[in-house]
Amino acid sequence: MENKTPTIQISATGKVVVTNAKQITLLDADGNTIPTRNRFSLCNCGKTQDAPFCDGAHKN
Repeated sequence: MENKTPTIQISATGKVVVTNAKQITLLDADGNTIPTRNRFSLCNCGKTQDAPFCDGAHKN
């Protein structure tokens, strides 16, 4: 049986990877809902152009 528990993991590069996120609500600073998928990565370095999501800019 596949694990469906939502998980949040910090990767070695610092991004925050969220899986099994169907039951998770992501909010912006004003409390508005940000649309998500079942798996997404959040930026932890501040270089992304797709905030709050990681776009791989930390690699540059």
